[in-house]
Amino acid sequence: MSNQERRPESGRTQGNRQLGAGSDSSSQAKNNTRTRSIAFSTVIMIIGLFFSKGSSFLRNILVAHVFDNTYRDAFIAAFLIPDFFFALLVGGSIQSAITPTLSRAIEQKTLKKTWKGVSVFVTLMSIVLLVAIIFGEIFSGGLYTLFYQGKNPDVVRLAGNMARTLYPQIFFMMLAALCIGVLNAYKKFGSTAFGPTIYNIGVLIAIFFLGASNPSHLYMTGVGIMAAAMVFFIFQLYMGRREVIHYKPSVDTHDPEFRRLFKLAVPILISASIVQINMLLLNSFASRFDEGSIYALNNASTLWQLPYGIFAVGIGNVMLPSLAGLYSTKKFKDASDLLSRSIKNALFLAVPCAGIFLILRFDLVKAVYQWSSSYTDENAKMAAMFLIGYCASIILQSVIFILNQAYYAIENTRFPLFAGIVSMIVNFGLCFLFVSVGMGPMSITIAYSISCAVRLALLVAVYNRNKRLAPKNIRLFLVKSAICLLVMMGGLYLLSLVPFSPSRKLFHLAWFGIQSLAGFVLYFATAFLLHMEELQAAYDKYLARFFRRKKPSSDPVR
Repeated sequence: MSNQERRPESGRTQGNRQLGAGSDSSSQAKNNTRTRSIAFSTVIMIIGLFFSKGSSFLRNILVAHVFDNTYRDAFIAAFLIPDFFFALLVGGSIQSAITPTLSRAIEQKTLKKTWKGVSVFVTLMSIVLLVAIIFGEIFSGGLYTLFYQGKNPDVVRLAGNMARTLYPQIFFMMLAALCIGVLNAYKKFGSTAFGPTIYNIGVLIAIFFLGASNPSHLYMTGVGIMAAAMVFFIFQLYMGRREVIHYKPSVDTHDPEFRRLFKLAVPILISASIVQINMLLLNSFASRFDEGSIYALNNASTLWQLPYGIFAVGIGNVMLPSLAGLYSTKKFKDASDLLSRSIKNALFLAVPCAGIFLILRFDLVKAVYQWSSSYTDENAKMAAMFLIGYCASIILQSVIFILNQAYYAIENTRFPLFAGIVSMIVNFGLCFLFVSVGMGPMSITIAYSISCAVRLALLVAVYNRNKRLAPKNIRLFLVKSAICLLVMMGGLYLLSLVPFSPSRKLFHLAWFGIQSLAGFVLYFATAFLLHMEELQAAYDKYLARFFRRKKPSSDPVR
């Protein structure tokens, strides 16, 4: 064949190459845009969760100031069974089933059909929830007597009566969760980030103006909290009014989309209830120790869930709709990359928090909760003791949450349920064993962390079987993170040996802040020396825009 005969084919080949290069460039541009969008949404979500958790801390501080030990324990216990009902019937299904379902429908352009199934699901859930609320109102006293055998009878009676004012709030919380789940599916995270803060502010107002250490004021506080839940729902309904308008009440249980959603949601519902069952178990075992132990356990639980609830939950919630969309369009490599980034980004922030919480636990509890003489050093010591066992959970639960979201994104909701049931059995068995042999209060939170490790091991082992979806380069990251953690904890331990113990609150807060800042500096400096990609990625995505200089304009008019 002559050169002249080859030229047209060569031209076509070159054109195809240029077309392929253009396609690759377009694909890369889309990936970069998606990454930037996810990063921005994550920042918004983390800021919202920070305010939510911060206002939740203020609630615990206010409870310590307003109520004495008996009423504190009653206040905390009153939420447990209503929260259990919410988790069992609503909690995980809205965001973990409805969000990815609607996300896939958006990608596949089948929203009208999918919304029919979602409408049936929500209608039936509402009916079941109303029945559960009526059941709780009637049998509240008996339920608390059953779960708190051997506890101070005054605490049991007060908690059971206050719970009657809290059961109705479950309905408003369910409706608010529906709005949040729908908005997250449409990736409107800014509309959902600050709703929980509004609820917490309402709770603070109720405690401050209605709370006191007597039965009538305790019950009125519950009524105020229920009103806060109603305001929370109204706010989220307004924010999601354009999306939720697709909801049409229906009880057509033969709808195929409903049946598909129901099969996905039931395991998630049960999985979400396992969290509350574990809390009920821990509170039940904690009630066997000294008075105030339930409140101390709640303090420690609230503290460890701060970094988990801000970083892991924020990153996981933003990841879920995107991961579901990538999986539905068979972009498995992009899905694996997204999951890998999400796990590493969450751990990069959670690991140093776990180290600080462990080394500075007593100072942390005092800094957060000791604002008056009603919260003594003994209260702080008990909460700090519980916190020791919880520190590992900050790391373990961060990965568990994100992996659970990954399972839900690929429509596998049964195995996370199995792993949760196994961990619950392990938690109960270890708590019973440790308390029986007299290991003390700290043992029950250690048991919880061990059960989390078992759960995580199961989730990782099964998810990694699918090599196309499995997260990549995690082992090297974990080794580097462990080195950073050891350096940070060593530095914090040496700093804690400094003979300085300020008595004034302001000085104590300043000293705790200095120690914590030093810990983060040590961690991030070590990460820099180890060339951890996550440090550079965090700078590029979140900080670089604030330090980047604007290029001078070449436009003479300007």
